[in-house]
Amino acid sequence: MRIVVLLMMIACSQWLRAQDTLTLFACYDRAEEHAPRLGDREIIRNSGEVKTAMAGSAWYPSLDLNGKMSYQSDVVTITLSDPAIPVNFPEVPKDQYGLNLDLKQTLFDGGMTRLQKELEQARTEAALQEVEVDLHALKNRVNEVYFAILILQEQRKNLEIHRGNLEQRREMIEAAVEEGTLLEEELKVMDVELLKMNQSIVEVDTRKQAFLEILGLLCGGGVDHGTILVPPRFGEEVETEGDRPEYRLFELRDASMEASKELIGRKRMPVLYAFGQTGYGKPGYNMLSGEWDFYYMVGAGLSWKIWDWNSSNREKQVIANQQLVLDHQRAAFSREVESQLAQERARIEQYRQSIQYEQEVLALQQEISGNAEAKLESGTITMTEYITTLNKENLARISLETHRIQLLQARASYLTIQGTL
Repeated sequence: MRIVVLLMMIACSQWLRAQDTLTLFACYDRAEEHAPRLGDREIIRNSGEVKTAMAGSAWYPSLDLNGKMSYQSDVVTITLSDPAIPVNFPEVPKDQYGLNLDLKQTLFDGGMTRLQKELEQARTEAALQEVEVDLHALKNRVNEVYFAILILQEQRKNLEIHRGNLEQRREMIEAAVEEGTLLEEELKVMDVELLKMNQSIVEVDTRKQAFLEILGLLCGGGVDHGTILVPPRFGEEVETEGDRPEYRLFELRDASMEASKELIGRKRMPVLYAFGQTGYGKPGYNMLSGEWDFYYMVGAGLSWKIWDWNSSNREKQVIANQQLVLDHQRAAFSREVESQLAQERARIEQYRQSIQYEQEVLALQQEISGNAEAKLESGTITMTEYITTLNKENLARISLETHRIQLLQARASYLTIQGTL
């Protein structure tokens, strides 16, 4: 009894597994979660924090240890020509030794450090936005694979319907052959058609499996032959500006360039600093002493680059030209987006009209198939003619369902290009 229960549980779990469903929006989320570029976010943030901290360290005091040891051939000597004055001046030592500790602290830098930190933060934001652009581009790939699977999924469903109709008709023909009202050749024609239909189903399954494997790679696994994709639902297309991540990237790059220009303008600001030095050496600050001594000095300094031969203005002009190029890139991108949206709107309208006509075609083809069935039973048409009629009905159904999926794909593409998805 336990074995039976266990087998039933395994069968139920396999059936549930075979009925796993997946939506387009879930694929978006899973593809983003498993995208290699996603890990770059943390790396870029960490690098940005390090660069910002490095820029801020300009306000920290610098502490340097310097040592020297030298010997010189000549030194300054002082002698008096009048021997009546009994003064002996000490001789400067030719060998000198010293170990110094130098301290320097910036007091005012004209805002250079603050602007450098803002520049690094702007560059970090732009780099993070580049990741968002790449992740958004991943949706286009998901769309291609997802809707290709949906089309194959619907084709297989319609082929199954067609095969069911053929199998049902075969049973009737087989009974008629046994009764002697139809020739066995008619049954063979039906068997050939069923073999062709099985071959078509195998081909569709093979192609679908290949696309499922691709989707599984994009989504990080969890997709197999039993996964059923759910057709998405979209509202009507609205001509709004959208929220493409590329536009935000253009803004961040422009902000980064503006920060660079402002930083260049501050390079010529005066820099005020305090300094100090202490050490031990021979001689000390008293050059005439030949003894080892401790010494120190404190003070303040000013550095001001009054003239830089117009290099700052030239650097600003280079960045201004880069901003012009960026504006042209943004305009070209906007034009490309509008062109793609116009193309998708045309496709959407085309599929809408095609679906209306194909619904009428399918309804008429179903009537023709019904009349052909009656003619087959009365013997006025052959089995080949009847199968031809059924195939036309099947093609009409497949064409209708394919265009319905393609309409959804065009809407998804429109919303992705717009930046709404």
